[in-house]
Amino acid sequence: MYVFNNKFYNEVQELARDVARNVVQPTAEKHDRNYSMPVEMLQAMHANGLLKLCLPKEFGGQGTGVMPGVDPLAFLLVIEEIGRFDMASSHCFQVHSHSAQMLAHGGTKEQLARWYEPTVKDGGIISWTGSEPGRTARGMYNMVSEAKRTSNGYVLNGIKNYGTNASIGTWNIISVSTEGMDPLEGFLMVLVPKGAKGLTIDEAWWRPTGMRAAVSPKLILENLEVPDHDVLVGPGFYPKCQGGSRWHLGFGANHLGAAQGLLDFAVEYLPKRGTAGSPHSQRVLGEMRMRIASARALLYQAAEMWGGSNIRAAEELSLMAKTVCIATAEWMVNETIRIVGTTALLNTFPLPRMIRDIHVHSTHANLDNTSQTLGKALLGMTIDTTQQQ
Repeated sequence: MYVFNNKFYNEVQELARDVARNVVQPTAEKHDRNYSMPVEMLQAMHANGLLKLCLPKEFGGQGTGVMPGVDPLAFLLVIEEIGRFDMASSHCFQVHSHSAQMLAHGGTKEQLARWYEPTVKDGGIISWTGSEPGRTARGMYNMVSEAKRTSNGYVLNGIKNYGTNASIGTWNIISVSTEGMDPLEGFLMVLVPKGAKGLTIDEAWWRPTGMRAAVSPKLILENLEVPDHDVLVGPGFYPKCQGGSRWHLGFGANHLGAAQGLLDFAVEYLPKRGTAGSPHSQRVLGEMRMRIASARALLYQAAEMWGGSNIRAAEELSLMAKTVCIATAEWMVNETIRIVGTTALLNTFPLPRMIRDIHVHSTHANLDNTSQTLGKALLGMTIDTTQQQ
């Protein structure tokens, strides 16, 4: 167990580890099989306060995160610990935490009191949906789903997908383009409550190979009315605040946790298999340990940089950390299979699910493009760190 000089970090890590071992581990297989949300984990996090970790202190939270630059590693430790046992469950917490930070960064006190109330009172989860069909080809900010201005708000029409947490979210952050505006200037984020007229959530759409418990349905917007008091700042806010550069480490922490989970599995399994004495297995375990330690050091360093004033350096190091963590997890997959053998790939073990989750989740980041971005930065060229999610 990594021990911090920061007492708060140690406390958060212990809370997350308890939930991971006693709640996530025994329920992960069920939710993977049923394509269902990890509700037991979310309830446990509501009970121990982790759901409010990234809420401002005036709303009963800890006010932490990379967005405010306060104890920026705290929520990443939770993601890492949960990711050791189930990346899908970890991603649900990740999206909720990113959402809470984003709202705190732009919402008014009146808005935040309303948006946070379900989380504070009942453990309500916040969803965030930016993706939509064809967005990869068009570009991150070029949305087809559109918001048309009315006298007191907007009317939304379109289709969104990969709406993580949307099936149970009490509030859904939805990104759309504003009619008649440039994609960047018109990029709009609104809050839509659960059960809103004009919002259809298609859970049956979510049938992936991996990350099944991170239920991310299709959202159909049909003349969905959003009043001005549920608009986050206004058109262009998100691109201008460079919010996207803050979320790289969440993906990195999840893959770091997954890599550690593979190592934990191998260390426990090899003696039972009778191959712990193999020099090859011992060498591989040693290399796994070193790679994970290196990735962890980079991720933790990058996180702490968000508490300083050099945001550009924090952005670039976060890209590096995310890339190294994902590459480490991907490398771990083949090496783990080679030393544990094919029996461990039976569905009576968690290894098949862990491997599927890594393969699916790692596609969120195009590592070649990320490396190119880092190369351009080294050459002094203009880069956009929000584009590499």
